[in-house]
Amino acid sequence: MDQFGDKAVRYAYVTLHSRPDAEDVAQEAFIRMWRHAGRRGAETLSPALLFHTVTNLCRDRMRHLKRHPEDPTDLIEVTQGEVDDTPLLTDSALVLEAVMKLNAPERQCILLFYYMDRSLKETAQALGVSEQVVKTRLYRARQHLKPMLEPVWKERAYES
Repeated sequence: MDQFGDKAVRYAYVTLHSRPDAEDVAQEAFIRMWRHAGRRGAETLSPALLFHTVTNLCRDRMRHLKRHPEDPTDLIEVTQGEVDDTPLLTDSALVLEAVMKLNAPERQCILLFYYMDRSLKETAQALGVSEQVVKTRLYRARQHLKPMLEPVWKERAYES
């Protein structure tokens, strides 16, 4: 938990856009990992299993909120203050904003592969898809990010 706790919360936050929900999901994931270790042994635990569990719990949370719109927590809108006040996975707020605009599958692949330094195999295991699907999602995510970030790159090139 010490090693992956912050990463699990950050991953859930970027998926859910709510710090309290992200903390709840991460806590539930670690409880499930503890139960899993009790049944199958601690040697069966892996970061891929943790992030797969977090992904599934995030999906469950989003599904619940979609089915119960009267719930006051809103996953879709994120205020700029929440993004700025929470230390996330990158120093650049512009890059983070662009990543947050990606659809959920592409955003999850970017976060696991680039920000959490997972291999293609580990990313695929965490998301429950094949390595080829991860490669495709990463390619599409980069294609979507390119036009969003190109003005930033050009501006920095002129400043240099």
